Amino acid sequence: MAVRLEILGRVHLRTPRGPVALTELEHGLLALAALRGQVGVDSLAEWLWDNDPPSSVRNRVQSLVSGIRRKVGDAGAVVVTDGRGYRLADTLEVDLDGWTEEVARARAERAARPGVALAHYDGALAVFGHDPLQGAPRSAAVEVERGRLLQERLSVLEERHEAALRAGAHEGLVAELDALAARHPYHEGFVALYMLALAEGGRQKRALQVFQDARERLDTELGVRPSEQLQEAQRLVLERRSAVQPSAAGSPSPAVLALPVPRILPRRPASFVGREAELAAVAEAARGVEHDAVLVALTGLPGSGKSALALEAGHRLREAFPDGTLHHDGANSPAGVAVDRVISAFLPLLGIHPEAVPADPMARAGLYRSLLDGRRVLVVLDNVACTTPHDDSSTCGLADLLPTAAGSMGMVTSRRAMSGLAVTHRVRVHSLPEEPAHRLLEALVGRERVAEEPEAAADVLRLTGRIPLALRLVAGRLAQRPDLRLDDLVDRLGPAGPGLGTDEIAVLRDSLDQLLEGLGEDARRVVEAVAHLPVDTFSGWVAGAVLGERGAGEAALDAIVEAGLVEPVVREDHDTQFRLHGLVRAHVAARARRDPGEGGTPDPASAGEVAAIAEAAVARAEAFLVDRPYRFVPAPPLPAAVSALDPTPRIRRRSRHFFRTETPLFVAAARELAGTRPDLSWRLLVDSALGIDASTDLHAWFEAEKEVAAALVGADDDNRLGAAYLTLCRAWLLQDRRSASREARELAESARPRLLLLGAHAAAAAASLVSAFASTSLGRRAEAESAVVTAEVAIARTGDLHLAAWAAIARGTLHNDYDEVPEGALEFTRAREILSASPRTVAYALATLELSRARRRTGELGAATLLVDEALELLDGIGAVHMYSYALDARAEVSLAAGRMQDSLDEAGRALERATASHDAFLAARARRTRGRVLLALGRHEEAEGDFRRAIEEFTALDRPLSAAFGFQMLAASLDARGETVGASEALRLEQAALRRAHDTRSGPQRRSPGPA
Repeated sequence: MAVRLEILGRVHLRTPRGPVALTELEHGLLALAALRGQVGVDSLAEWLWDNDPPSSVRNRVQSLVSGIRRKVGDAGAVVVTDGRGYRLADTLEVDLDGWTEEVARARAERAARPGVALAHYDGALAVFGHDPLQGAPRSAAVEVERGRLLQERLSVLEERHEAALRAGAHEGLVAELDALAARHPYHEGFVALYMLALAEGGRQKRALQVFQDARERLDTELGVRPSEQLQEAQRLVLERRSAVQPSAAGSPSPAVLALPVPRILPRRPASFVGREAELAAVAEAARGVEHDAVLVALTGLPGSGKSALALEAGHRLREAFPDGTLHHDGANSPAGVAVDRVISAFLPLLGIHPEAVPADPMARAGLYRSLLDGRRVLVVLDNVACTTPHDDSSTCGLADLLPTAAGSMGMVTSRRAMSGLAVTHRVRVHSLPEEPAHRLLEALVGRERVAEEPEAAADVLRLTGRIPLALRLVAGRLAQRPDLRLDDLVDRLGPAGPGLGTDEIAVLRDSLDQLLEGLGEDARRVVEAVAHLPVDTFSGWVAGAVLGERGAGEAALDAIVEAGLVEPVVREDHDTQFRLHGLVRAHVAARARRDPGEGGTPDPASAGEVAAIAEAAVARAEAFLVDRPYRFVPAPPLPAAVSALDPTPRIRRRSRHFFRTETPLFVAAARELAGTRPDLSWRLLVDSALGIDASTDLHAWFEAEKEVAAALVGADDDNRLGAAYLTLCRAWLLQDRRSASREARELAESARPRLLLLGAHAAAAAASLVSAFASTSLGRRAEAESAVVTAEVAIARTGDLHLAAWAAIARGTLHNDYDEVPEGALEFTRAREILSASPRTVAYALATLELSRARRRTGELGAATLLVDEALELLDGIGAVHMYSYALDARAEVSLAAGRMQDSLDEAGRALERATASHDAFLAARARRTRGRVLLALGRHEEAEGDFRRAIEEFTALDRPLSAAFGFQMLAASLDARGETVGASEALRLEQAALRRAHDTRSGPQRRSPGPA
């Protein structure tokens, strides 16, 4: 018996040994793989977690795959790696395949041999007899797929009963179709088959009554006529003809032939490019007209292409609305739309003689709605604006122009959302993506000109914000002037030229001015401030910081969002932010140049506003650092002028997202304020360093630290504290993220006495611990032990349990590296006990991870497995991406020791991939060495040798003699296995040389261990 997966009912995985007990998430992963063939992390995030996955979704998916493989064991392959995703093994039996094959056979036979087809249909339905995907997560994606499968089963069931009718297999058919028609009263296929089955049994009168009941039900409850399929069944019953295959469902209800079909949509725009996602959204919305009237709202900045999109969509949907397309251009008039005049213009188009148009406005509106009722019409209201009060001020009277019954659709374009309208679908029209914008520029000025100046073309796209109207306007001048180049256009649009003040795009400039003037003073102030920030994106709290009051900031941000001046920026593992559109940013700068402040100079965001944002930033960071899982260096005290954040935000859930999101702002603002507010500048950098595990741009931080440290001059205690803190943070980051232990140790030793003199005992203890870890990495045991003792003295003064745990980890690591495994295990256990009240920290997870390594080295593989799995779960839960990679390498070592070669190879490969991506040279070397050990165990000696040699080079470059020594030991084993005894002897000699260097001046037995921790 092969391994079999069932999803057409309750999800089950069965092996020859019996069912496999899987979790809901594991069921879901297998089900999606069965449905899609190949799955990746992105598709699984939506499928399993409704697009709200855990912080490290890739790790979680990999854990699910490992769990399935572990539970199945050697019973057979189930999930195999396929590129960057996974698929089901070729040998796995899946019930979905049986269903698909039987249905295909049935459909191939149903036209010529309905009796044969009937047998295949029954075989398929025997496989698919229950609600599918039971036991999978109840995500929206799963529910959609479950609905699709059930609908597919209904279609096959209809085909089955049609085949039975044509084959003369009428026994029990009437009763079954009666039940199906009752359960699915709007499924006209079942009703039609029920009528034909009744007629075949001589019950024509009952069949006609069923038709009459269905017609009344459709008219009363849905407002539609019977389909052609149902009408064909009625005709066959009336003519007393024997049953034949009912005709397929026809097109939507026909137009009213007595009335004209208006088609007044303007011609589709020339050079229309891109917008496939937006067009797909409009088309998807149009499919809903069968059930209710649909209203699509297109909003966006002036010139973003809303009208072009509406026209293109309208032309593409022509066949879906056979009764006509109406169009009105409101020209963005502040007075709004003259609804009564528009209705008066529409009525003759719908067949009403001008003399028959009612004089009363309410009667005209009623007649218009009556004419739309029962028709399939598209109504497009373009360029709608409304600032003048109407009787219905929330909708500006537009509701009277829009369809209200199923079958028709309205589409409204406006610069800002029109509140009060019953909008069913909203489509935000942003700038064109890079590639379509490039194609539009080619269409406007010629492909050759763009190809000749690719850099200038990119600058034009940037300076116009990829707004279609701006591109068309500036390219128009170039099209008329063959002597001009794209470089000339860049000069004209750039800071040295008139920018948005150019005559070509005056219309766009005026539109933006109108939009800005429509904002309140607070909102304009926020726009001007964020336009001059040194970063492209900003968070919602920045508005409150600019205005000095959170409520005012929220109100201002609401107005800015409603006006379409910002675009939401949604990124994985980040808080949602906003981006001021590039064209708006340039326009605000141009306004500042046109309207200079006092003294004749432009007045961008003042230094006071930047400082206000920075003060709010350090206050928020202080709140988030209180319970930061990756605590090591203590947070600095707030400046005297800054108060703690009140109320405190929900820390644990959002702290990692906060630092990942805000680090670019912190670093850029720190550089900008270095000369004027050093007290804020150095704290911004320290805070971002303490949250650096959430960010990967270490280079930017190091460059900013040089600049800010240079500004911390003088005898001011706060400046001295800042300089010492920055030195400590640089040391910590070099050791933790770059494995630059020699430089890290020197910097930490430099920072420690300065911090002690300033009374920062906790920070001084952290400096000693950095020195201890760096000395251990360098093989300097005496110096490492001395640094730990110094740290413990300072910790005793502060009572900081977290630092006490780190000190225990430092001691344990030292013991572990010198083969004193029992002593190391005691220290790691002590660290876990110290932090037992707050285990969701990196320190607790690291102690657990190192304890797992100790247990592995003493052969306690069961305990080692449990501990490393606990560490992985903790690190995944707190989002410690960097440390999780180390844990993966440790998991690979445990799997190797337990003989799980494939798991070990996968885990080492994932650790190496992550280390390479994060530029962690030490982890990359370590994971490469682990992978080499697995390859050696698998007999792939040449590949193993390559990994060992490269790992040794990397360890040597990092000055890690102990790690290099174990690499030489493994290289010797690899060479010996290939019969290269001379090379193996040389590798063993180099191992001893590395060990002597690591032991430095200390004496002791030569080291032959399973490898450094």
